[in-house]
Amino acid sequence: MKGHVKALTFLLTVITLAVPFAASAQLAPQAPAAGKAIPKTLPLVDEPLIKIFNIVPAVVVQGDPVTANWHAIRGPGGSPVTSAVLTVDGATFASSTAELFHGPPRPFDWVGEKTFMLTVRNAAGKTATRSLTVRGVSVAEAVNRINVVNLETNPPQFSAGQPIDFKVMISNTIPGLTLYPVHLFVTQGNRVVGNRTHLSVGPGSSIIPLQDRGFIATGGMYVVDLEYKGQHKTRRFVTKSVPMYTLDPTPNP
Repeated sequence: MKGHVKALTFLLTVITLAVPFAASAQLAPQAPAAGKAIPKTLPLVDEPLIKIFNIVPAVVVQGDPVTANWHAIRGPGGSPVTSAVLTVDGATFASSTAELFHGPPRPFDWVGEKTFMLTVRNAAGKTATRSLTVRGVSVAEAVNRINVVNLETNPPQFSAGQPIDFKVMISNTIPGLTLYPVHLFVTQGNRVVGNRTHLSVGPGSSIIPLQDRGFIATGGMYVVDLEYKGQHKTRRFVTKSVPMYTLDPTPNP
């Protein structure tokens, strides 16, 4: 009987000690079966990013060139950019398969506002879009909005044969529009006093310096002529004779 009690005590001890090890064995991670694929996290699919998009200038004379540039990059998901297409009125204006694009100058053929739409697509088929508006101005409107404001002389009064420095003041009243090339001529009778060609006239006021090497008293008039794309804008400045005065000392009383 004592032998049976000892044997039972030993079995209980073994069973008691074995339980923690069995529990530990159940909590241990199981290795994947041979040949079974380990599940992967699905990649994030997102849109490409348009970092830079420009069309310059934003205001242009009809027929003058504009240039487009952009920089598109992959989003956080990493899907590469596969194409970028710039359209206006549904027609392709420029396109590229690269992330970075600097296009050549292309003529802007319209008068009024046109909206350009850039669409960038990535390998996942996702797209990003951005738009810009460009305004076209007719040659007639451009010439109508550029004016000769004044013609100043230094010295203000001058005599025959005297050199004169001129300041020709020009205004361009179209915001955002730079006119090029503008040609400027100042004449007195049949004589060209001075000229400046291929000027760039931006918005606001501009001062153009010129010089007459010797005023001809019989000329009677200076004419300022602005020429842009074959169109002319002129203004006349009449010379007139004025009396000249000097101060002489008088005898002391």
